[in-house]
Amino acid sequence: MKKHFQHKALCTGLIALMGLLASNTSCAQVCTREYAPVCGQVTGESTPRTFANSCLLNAAQAAPVAPGECTLLPMTGSGVDAHGCKGSAGYQWNAELSECVRPWMRSVITLEVGPKRRPCTGVVEMQCLMVRERADGKHRQKWQALMGTIAGFDHVPGKRYKLRVRKDHIENPPADAPDTTYTLLKVLR
Repeated sequence: MKKHFQHKALCTGLIALMGLLASNTSCAQVCTREYAPVCGQVTGESTPRTFANSCLLNAAQAAPVAPGECTLLPMTGSGVDAHGCKGSAGYQWNAELSECVRPWMRSVITLEVGPKRRPCTGVVEMQCLMVRERADGKHRQKWQALMGTIAGFDHVPGKRYKLRVRKDHIENPPADAPDTTYTLLKVLR
């Protein structure tokens, strides 16, 4: 009985050894602890990762991407641009505001302010600034009464202004409030 068990164990061991030799797998690889970072991509992983050295990269069967540590790049199809703006949600980078904006909700415009206030009616009779948007190469718009104010701007009667302002659209404003607000960025003239 003992002889039969030894024979079976020997056969099993030989079959396992033959299988290991016939396979493409390699034995464990010994790497130094040297730190010479390499960026590599492992098959099946979505982002590259940093390996301490090229030996560890090879041991992981990763493809080299670049020398040095991996830098975070936006993933293709992630919808995020270099500034962190999520395009798929409608955000775009606005350099003048230095922030991500939804252009239909927030923009920067040039606004002309007339020299005189005119009577206008909202909830009550009041004196409103007369304004019009200016866009290069476009026909001048008609003067319109501004029912609100331009935050940070003090109008001097008799003086015409050209301003750079942030225009914010307000969703669901109160019934007696404007749906757009303006904030002064710069007085152009």
